[in-house]
Formats: sequence, structure tokens, C-alpha cells
Amino acid sequence: MSNRYITELLSDINADPTILAKHKSNNALKIIFSFAFRPEGKFILPETDPPFTPDAAPIGMSPTNIMQELRRFYVFCRKDLTAVRREGLFIQLLETTHPDEAQLMLHIKNQNLPDLYPNITHKLVADHGFVPQPTEKEKPAAKKSGAITSISSPEVNPTLSVGV
Repeated sequence: MSNRYITELLSDINADPTILAKHKSNNALKIIFSFAFRPEGKFILPETDPPFTPDAAPIGMSPTNIMQELRRFYVFCRKDLTAVRREGLFIQLLETTHPDEAQLMLHIKNQNLPDLYPNITHKLVADHGFVPQPTEKEKPAAKKSGAITSISSPEVNPTLSVGV
């Protein structure tokens, strides 16, 4: 197990996409890519970035990090929470992680990870088995901004509740 931060790993993969094959068993990447590329992983949050105060601590010194919080990402897909509650939890998460990780979470929320890491695309992660290939029905929906597809359960999508 590596002690590297996920943002560092994603930067390395962006610089050399061929190294993604070495990380096929990385559950953190599976969760991140699932929320970043699959329509059912779209966070039920406003498209605009919320107002938050970035944490001033250096990386590794923030109260939490994205690796510790990955298993809670499903909360942002829950329909049984009020919008205010979901947004409040998301803002708390952004304010307690390093600014680089907060930016990563904003891109995951908006499902536009390639804007942050241009070489990490849906096709690349699907070709390496992290997410299924997009169906013809999903391809146009993924391009629309704000497209929220139905979630299998009104409370929690169990396919995205992956433990790290």
C-alpha cells in the first residue's frame, strides 16, 4: 500500500496513463472513477461550486483527507436527505480537506474529472476495467451538464457503497 495522496497518484496517471494498469486493484481509484464517470454516481448537488473556505494546512495536515472520506461519498447521492443537509455536508468536507483534494471533489461532483486531469477519461478508465463502458444511452446523458439519472434505491445506491 502506498502512502501517496490520491491527487499525487492521479497526477502521475495523467502524466503517463499507461501506469493505470498497475493500479487495477486500487479500491480508492475504483470509487473515485465510479462517482466521476458513472451517471448513477452523479452527486445530487447544485452544478455551481459552493462557497467554502479552503483549509490552509499543508497536505497531510488537514483534519481529514479524501482517502478517509471516500466511503461517505454515497451520502451525496441520497435522495432521502434534504438538499440543505447534503450541501452542508459537502461544504464541511471541502473545508476539512487540502485545497487540492477539495478541487478533486468538486470535479468528481460535476463529473468533469478530465477538466482537472485531461488524460484521465471515461474511455481510459473503462478500458482498464474501473468502470463499465458507457452505453449509447449513457453517452449523451454524460455530456449534459446537470443530468441526474435515476438511482436504484430512493435512499442509497448500493452499487456505489463500496468500502475502502
